[in-house]
This record gives sequence, structure tokens and C-alpha cells, in this order.
Amino acid sequence: MLAVLNHPRLIYDWFTTTLLRWSDDGLVIYERWVLNGGGFHEWGGGKGEVLLDFYYLCYLIAFIGVLVLFTHYRRKGWLKVQPHVPYDTLLLAMIGVLVGAKTAYIFIYNPQFYFGPPPYGPVDTSDQLRRIFLNWSGMASHGAATGVLVMALLWRIKAGKKLPIAQIGDIGAMASAFGAAWIRLANFMNAELYGRVAPDWLPWAMRFPVRSGKGNAVKFINGELYERMSPPADPAQFDNWLNALKQANPGGVMQQGQTVFFKNPDAYRQGYEIMLKSPDGVEFVNPQHSERHFLGIFDVVTTPRHPSQLYQLLLEGALLFIFLVWLRKRVKRAGIVTAAFFIGYPVARFIGEFFRQPDVQFEKEGNSLGTVFLGMSMGQVLSLIMVGVGITMLVYFKKNGRVIADEPMYPPSKDGDKDEPEKPKKRKKNEPLSVPFEKGMGGSTGAGSIAGLSDVRAALAEKEKEWAKEGGIQREEEAEDEPETEDEAGEQTDDEPEQENADEPGDDEPDKPESGD
Repeated sequence: MLAVLNHPRLIYDWFTTTLLRWSDDGLVIYERWVLNGGGFHEWGGGKGEVLLDFYYLCYLIAFIGVLVLFTHYRRKGWLKVQPHVPYDTLLLAMIGVLVGAKTAYIFIYNPQFYFGPPPYGPVDTSDQLRRIFLNWSGMASHGAATGVLVMALLWRIKAGKKLPIAQIGDIGAMASAFGAAWIRLANFMNAELYGRVAPDWLPWAMRFPVRSGKGNAVKFINGELYERMSPPADPAQFDNWLNALKQANPGGVMQQGQTVFFKNPDAYRQGYEIMLKSPDGVEFVNPQHSERHFLGIFDVVTTPRHPSQLYQLLLEGALLFIFLVWLRKRVKRAGIVTAAFFIGYPVARFIGEFFRQPDVQFEKEGNSLGTVFLGMSMGQVLSLIMVGVGITMLVYFKKNGRVIADEPMYPPSKDGDKDEPEKPKKRKKNEPLSVPFEKGMGGSTGAGSIAGLSDVRAALAEKEKEWAKEGGIQREEEAEDEPETEDEAGEQTDDEPEQENADEPGDDEPDKPESGD
């Protein structure tokens, strides 16, 4: 449990770019420098607890962007919801993105790693559960979109027809494009999902470290390609796992302590080079076209490739985000921006796939690009399906989408006052920054029951009663001390649960959404 709370990928961290790690030597920065009592030093390598990696830093920034965008458009009056609804949206979006993206990756892109036999599959049930629940490397963007749609559907069913799901979806679409840019940046920093072979004249072509289809680093050892295997998390399973490797390829296993190299003829079919390091610098050699003999262990890198992660950052992230913000100013019906995202994102992804090296796990003899249908990659096939969904949504919302300016506030207040967005308060000088958590989070919209927060609240309420009895505190005495109104107390009382999720109306009229041209 501690590993999950601290970092969900402590067990399998070979996919990620580690920014901060705590080791016996001190605080390790970017896997290169260590900070301790003696100052900054070059780090000699080793193990340690991952505190922050680039992938999850980008996820954090993306989710913060969700909250910022929802709060901004709510205050502008274009999103007619109470102040606590953006927090409910963020909670459900996080669940949908993380669970949906991971589930799609498991069942579509890499089922053998989770359900196949050793040496790539789990050794036993406990190892399988660790891989599923403690290994967040490998996420599928199409699965993330599906997960968000599922959570939106559940939210609509729970909250009822008054939930402005189309308005929420429009802002969520813009937030998704913003987040996509950061995730592609993480892909680039992690040297994954790189591009196809680049022409000689391309000045920004790059080499990337090579991994097999299972995510293992590929090494060139005495003229042969090996995968550097990652042993099971449980040391007690090491011997069984090692025996499975030896049975899969007798004579093809090299062991150096806990480091194991596995000779796999299918480890890498794409063009590669080996990187030779010397005091004079770094030399890249293509062993397939060289008469030299290489003894020892060398790093394997790709031939010069398109940095397709950066192409996708621009197409699927920055440009799509700018387009959706521009479109939002020119539509008056809810749902149009969401439909535009479900068309624009897969179109951008389809174009980017022509520069991106398709997934290694789909490679076969005679199909070095790993295409799956009519010469298209898996990403392109899924993008076509997503375009179909987007076109359907566009047709529906153009005909049935509600005019946002005519929509009431959601959820409506119970005190009979006019529902208006609250004007943001200015922070006083020297006043510390704080997160403005709002009353009613997860309650009035039904999001809390979907995410399990309702059960947590109920359990905490029962515990508070137990603690009160143990301390000799009587409920009658508490009632005498409690203020009778919310204005005096600043929060709801236990005697008025029906007002628990009500929000104070603001004093300013919302800005009307701009009408279409």
C-alpha cells in the first residue's frame, strides 16, 4: 500500500525518466547527480526509491490543467455549474483516464506481459497482480478517451438529466488536448514511441535507446542481441523465473548477479546501431554492415529517426488545443467542442502515425512496420473508429445541443436565491495560498458515490460518533455549541443534512457565452 501511495511504478521503473530518487548515497537528480552532505557529485548508479519521474510529473500538470480550465470557464459564465463541480469532474476524469488507458494497454497492446506464460508473463498469481496494479508503465490514449466516456455516462445516470454533461464535456475536450501535449513530451523524454527511419538530410533526426516489444533494454553482447530482463519483484520468485528463461532458450541466458540477459532472436527487427563509448567520444556503428568484431557489452540505439513524439505533441496537443479554444468562442450550443475533439484528435493521430514507428509487439516476419489492417497501424485503426464516434456526436449536438446561455445553474441552490457564479475573491497581501475546496464536493452531483467517497464519508461519520462517545461528549452538548445558521458557522450542521451540498450564490452575473457567427 505504501508503494502505491508513494509511487505506483516503484517495482517496474525501467520505462520512465526518473527525476528524483532517494538512495543510500543521497538525493539523486536525473539519474546523474547526487546531493548529500558533501555537495553535488556525479552519481555512480545503483538502486533507490523513486520520488518523482517525468511521466507522472506530466500527468500531474495535465490534471492541474483540467481544474484550471474548468474553474476559468465557470467563472466566465460559459460553464454554468456550482464551484464544487470542477472538483467532481477532476476526480472522475482521473479515474477514467488512468483505469481506461491502463485497461486498453493490457488487453490490446501487451496481454502477454500480464497473462502469458514465463519468461515474459507472470511467474504466478502474486506476480500477475503486481504487474497489473503496481505497474503503470504502458498507457493507451484511446483507452483513456473511452474511460472518460464511461465515467461521464455513469455520472449522467447517477446525477440525472439535469447534469450539463455536454457543457462539461466541452471543457474536458480542451483539457484533454492540453494533457495530450504533456504526455507526448513525457514520451519523448522517456525515449519511447519514436519515429520511423528519417532521411539523411533531416537535421533533427535522432537516435533513441532500443527496447524490445516487452520494454526490456536491448544489449549487443559479443556480436549477438540480448534483452536485459527485469526479474520479478519478489526475490523468492527469482529461481523459478530464471529456470523459465533457460527452458525457453537453452544456452541463451547470461547471468551477472541479479542482472540477466536473455538471447532472443526476435528482440529487435528494426534498423539499429551500437554505441561505442571511449575517451575520444561516442561512435555509432551499424554491425550489420561492418567487418569489425565486437567483444563485450554495448548499448543498442536506433538508426536516425523522426522525433515523432514532438510531431504528435504539436498535432494532437498544442494545435488541437488552440483550435478547440478558438472554436469554443464561436459556438453557442453545448457538445460541439466535444465532437470536434473526437474528430480532430484521431485525425491528428492518424497523420502522426505515418511518422511514428508502429508498436514492436505487432511486428512479424515480412511485416517490419507492425501494421494490422490494410497497411494501417493499430493506432490508425482505432483512430478511424474514434472519428466515427465524433461524427455521430457532431450530427447529434448540432441538432439537439442546448444553447448554453439559456441553461440554468447546476446543481440548483436550495435556498431559493438566484443561481449565479461566485466572483473570485482577491487574495490579500501576505495571505498564504490555499486550495479553495468547496462544500458539496461529490455529493450533490453523484460523483462521490461513483468514486466511493460516499462510503468513506459514512464511515468517517460513524467513527466520529464513536470517538465522541469514548470521550464522554454528548450530542446534546454539541448541539448547544453549534451555531444555528450556516452564515454564523461557515459550514453545514449535522442536523441539516438536506443542506449539506448547497452552495452560496454569488453576486455577479455570468458572462454570456459568445454566440456563433
